[in-house]
Amino acid sequence: MLKATDEEIEAVREYFEWQAPDLRVIFMQKVYSEAVLNTRHDVWDIHTDEDRWWVITGGTNLYSQAQFPNMDLALTFHIGLMLRIPRTEEQQRDDQRLIPFGPVFEKMEGAGIAVSQAHSLPDYQGVGVRCREILLELIAVAQDAAVWTDKPPQRANFREWTEIICNALLPGNSNRERRGALKSALESAWTFSNWLTHAKSAAWADAEMAHAVTEHALGMSASILLRTLRGVPTACPECGSPRLEPEHGENTSAPGILWERPRCADCGWAGRPVPILGVEDARPVITREGEDTDEHSIMTVPLRMIVKPGEPPIRPLNDGNSGLSEPVIYFAYGSNMLTARLRARMPSCKSMGIATLPGHTLRFHKRSKDGSGKCNVLASGNGDSVVGVLFSFDQAERATLDRAEGVGNGYDHTIATVIDEEGRRRKVLTYVADSKHIDDGLKPYTWYKDLVLAGAAEHHLPAEYVAACIEPVEAIIDLNAARDHRERSALLK
Repeated sequence: MLKATDEEIEAVREYFEWQAPDLRVIFMQKVYSEAVLNTRHDVWDIHTDEDRWWVITGGTNLYSQAQFPNMDLALTFHIGLMLRIPRTEEQQRDDQRLIPFGPVFEKMEGAGIAVSQAHSLPDYQGVGVRCREILLELIAVAQDAAVWTDKPPQRANFREWTEIICNALLPGNSNRERRGALKSALESAWTFSNWLTHAKSAAWADAEMAHAVTEHALGMSASILLRTLRGVPTACPECGSPRLEPEHGENTSAPGILWERPRCADCGWAGRPVPILGVEDARPVITREGEDTDEHSIMTVPLRMIVKPGEPPIRPLNDGNSGLSEPVIYFAYGSNMLTARLRARMPSCKSMGIATLPGHTLRFHKRSKDGSGKCNVLASGNGDSVVGVLFSFDQAERATLDRAEGVGNGYDHTIATVIDEEGRRRKVLTYVADSKHIDDGLKPYTWYKDLVLAGAAEHHLPAEYVAACIEPVEAIIDLNAARDHRERSALLK
């Protein structure tokens, strides 16, 4: 068993419970860790009340131990999957081209993780801080790589350094549009990241946008910087082909140094080699922690029948459910808290208890087709929280719920992180009003407020929450008596 921090344990537990909401974790431990191409993969052994699973990080995924009884097989499959699926052909050519920008891209990866885990205003602002640090690290790397001016500004003066570096990388009138595009990308990322750092109205979408514009600016800058600093032409001077690929090697006259030169994939032309790093400073491609094992497995039928040498074949698994579908836990906070009302839309729904959505407040300001106000959870970024009910349901009924909630026409579905009655964080499906369909002057109909109150009473929401957030809301009578009668029918079931 390897040591793990409380944050690691909670992150893996949260991921597993998101992916397998119908299973209860009774034991978990980190049993192995391996780094491949600078990506760390930790293997976790998860025991549930029904079966056992592997959770492997570094592109986190889970694998049934019924299908992968051997840990090495699961890890090999996972690493292969992570290497093949998310990486583009251009990225796979050679990671060492990005070695000078290693710290920058590590920070970029950290910002991506921060975005995926953000759920409150300080988290969103923290993403802005991370993106700002990435951009400062980028110009710092560029400053260390070459002399750009005889009168350099302060090292952290991002805008002045952007102007100097872009003008040097793409000089002349013929590069005006290219230079403008690069400056615009960097300026946009810098301005937005600084705004997000202090924005009091920031939302998760803002954090995601800051990450996206920063990643775009970093990609553009790193590519142009590397080509310029290493003397790579835009096309082969011999045959005109744009297919120039990096070639690495060592020079016997300068041992311990890794060199790189461009080579044409079509005619074989090779450019001037330049030193890019000391070999001893480079990370090993693979590092390992944990115990070695002499056990081996032979896959005779992919994923279905796995045997060890000398053992009789194992019978294939039954045709039952061998995997997990998309998470199917719904967080209801308005009229859908009333089971009878929700069951009319999703017959399979089952209550799983109440949960709290932190950093949000309950409002009745979503504009409905009938002109009244409906419930919405609005990010507040402070100590507010919304209490609702968790429901499991059949994934096949998801489309029905989307239609009932008016996805794309008032509400948008999203994945939120709530805290259940046991104090565990869970990722769940919920619906949030589109900003174009919010009107703080709206009031709910009395029948709608009564449905919300009935759902709160059915599931025993905290009395103080009901008294503070639902009961004081002013409601109006629906003059459409037929609709009032029809909607109240759920109260009679």
